[in-house]
Amino acid sequence: MPKKTIKNLGDIQGKKVIIRVDFNVPMDKKTGVITNDRRIRAAIPTLKYLLEAGASVIAMSHIGRPSGDPAKDAILKTDGVAKRLSELLGVPVKKAGDTVVGPAVTAAAAALQPGHVLMLENLRFDPREQKNDPEFAQQIAQLGDIYVNDAFGTCHNDKDASMVAVPKAMAPKPRVVGFLVAKELEVIDGLMAHPKRPMLAVMGGAKVSDKIAFINVLLTKVDHLLIGGKMAYTFLKARGVDVGSTRVADEELTAAGPLLQYVGNKISLPIDYVTAKSDDLNTTQVVEGNIPVGFEGVDIGPKTLANYSAEIAKSATVIWNGPVGWFEQPAFSKGTRGVGEAMANSHAVTIIGGGETAEAIEQFGLDSKITHVSTGGGAFLAYVEGKKFASLAQIDEV
Repeated sequence: MPKKTIKNLGDIQGKKVIIRVDFNVPMDKKTGVITNDRRIRAAIPTLKYLLEAGASVIAMSHIGRPSGDPAKDAILKTDGVAKRLSELLGVPVKKAGDTVVGPAVTAAAAALQPGHVLMLENLRFDPREQKNDPEFAQQIAQLGDIYVNDAFGTCHNDKDASMVAVPKAMAPKPRVVGFLVAKELEVIDGLMAHPKRPMLAVMGGAKVSDKIAFINVLLTKVDHLLIGGKMAYTFLKARGVDVGSTRVADEELTAAGPLLQYVGNKISLPIDYVTAKSDDLNTTQVVEGNIPVGFEGVDIGPKTLANYSAEIAKSATVIWNGPVGWFEQPAFSKGTRGVGEAMANSHAVTIIGGGETAEAIEQFGLDSKITHVSTGGGAFLAYVEGKKFASLAQIDEV
């Protein structure tokens, strides 16, 4: 059944809305400066809708993986995202305090006026968040009148109290999804149920083992699958190609084994690749066949890019997850950029499966030319695989 959205709420004037957002943004590890605010920007339509309808908002999110050391974890406080959120919304965003819950937070929430925003501290500063702790959840639940899930990137985290135990504790109060999550579910459901054909997938990234279930699902849906990134060298090595100094773990070879039967028909591998010397990345060469000793694969080669671009051009639906090269290094970004440009210039329905691929597309300035850029890497993979999310099970159905 479809999930209720914020548009199903009716009159929310004066209501306090607890909203789980995904503000787990990349930051400079030394200064804490936000280096990419895409996830914050993605939540703005939902937040503006709630505020303009006369509600007040209590926003909560996790950031990073706190170590438990206050000094080291200082950059993971939500002060920075609260400041950036305030700039994007054009309204003050008050920080609730130094703890996720407690008397100060309860008082701040009680004093919250319509049109105002309160930001809770990093949820993971409290160890009960990742234990689905009911007491912790109840302390958050009592702060508001309505629960909104607009954090698709964490929808698969079924042990997070903010995703599961909090909405469970808020029943029978309204529990809905925001515009971001609603769009993600609509796009992915439509993509898997009624795709325009031919349907093409591009898979990159490092580990086959992490994406084996996703790849198996794709093989039942797509007409063709193009492989790039570090996982390409796993397939090549499994087929007897010498991959030089490119590291391929034994468990990756095991994971790739059952998929080799599709190579050459439904799965295409790179026919050439950019390689770099392991101890001198400035020494590169384009290789076909075996990679020389001392060199490792860092990007797809020009012939492969031309072939992949041609496949994209003749497809009606293209789904892409995982960079096809070491795009963070400008010298090794041509493959990832080229695939992105081919998608941006195509007439296909184009879907980016979140994570590093989404970051790359935005870095190259191509995101506005893509049909849909998902905000959730792991959540995107899990949802396509058909996994049921306990977080979404808590949301009211239409």
